[in-house]
Amino acid sequence: MIGWWIVVSTQSPEERARADQEARRAAILAQWEAGAEGIRWIERLTREGKAVRLSAGGYPNRYTAKAADVLPLIEGGGIQPPKDGVWIFGIDEGEEYAQPPGWMGKVEVHADRLAACPADQVLTIDAWDQS
Repeated sequence: MIGWWIVVSTQSPEERARADQEARRAAILAQWEAGAEGIRWIERLTREGKAVRLSAGGYPNRYTAKAADVLPLIEGGGIQPPKDGVWIFGIDEGEEYAQPPGWMGKVEVHADRLAACPADQVLTIDAWDQS
């Protein structure tokens, strides 16, 4: 596994399944890529009873959680993977790469959407395996 693509959306799982691409994009609060340890934050919320895992296996791992528990992590850096994790080395389409612990890429946060999101909104968090 090289990491995760994580998408945080205001849509319910059912709404995401029915929506077209434009509606899905409009509902995204934040999305980013992270290394192998990149879902620790949502797994921790699950253990604490603040999130529910609806599916596993990476295609995607799907969770729901209240905005009150997720948005402060996005805004405050609590989604950052630990810096003491594992290095990932590989070759993709002939290109060698190395991802250090704590790596994040393609971070897209919609501050206006975060600000408008009610604290009691149930969010859908999809974590796609990037293997």
